[in-house]
Amino acid sequence: METDDETGYSSYSMLCCQADNCTADLTDAKKYHRRHKVCEFHAKAPVVIVAGMQQRFCQQCSKFHELQEFDDMKRSCRQRLAGHNQRRRRNPSEAHGEGSNQRSKADDPSLYPKQERFRSF
Repeated sequence: METDDETGYSSYSMLCCQADNCTADLTDAKKYHRRHKVCEFHAKAPVVIVAGMQQRFCQQCSKFHELQEFDDMKRSCRQRLAGHNQRRRRNPSEAHGEGSNQRSKADDPSLYPKQERFRSF
C-alpha cells in the first residue's frame, strides 16, 4: 500500500460510513457524504448505531449525536434548532447589514415611469 507524502494517508484506503457494520463504499458518493463519512441511508436514518450507541445524524451539525439530543423524529439537534429559531425570530432592525427582509430602492415602483396597460401597434 502506498502513502501520500503530504497527508500520510493511504492512496488506496476506502472511504466508509461511520455507522457500525456499514459496508457502504463512499468513494463514488456525493461530496457531502464523503466529507462527513456517512452514507446517504445512515444520514437520514432515525436511529444508527455508532460506537455501540444509538445515535442520529444531525443535518445542522453534520455529526452524530445521541438520540436524547433530538426532539421526536427531527433531524436537527435541539441546540442547533434553538439557534436557528432565534435567528429567525430576530427583528429586522437587529439583523446584521442589509438583510433579505429589507427592500432595495430598485423594488420601489415610484422610481419607474408609469406604463400604459395596452400598447397600440
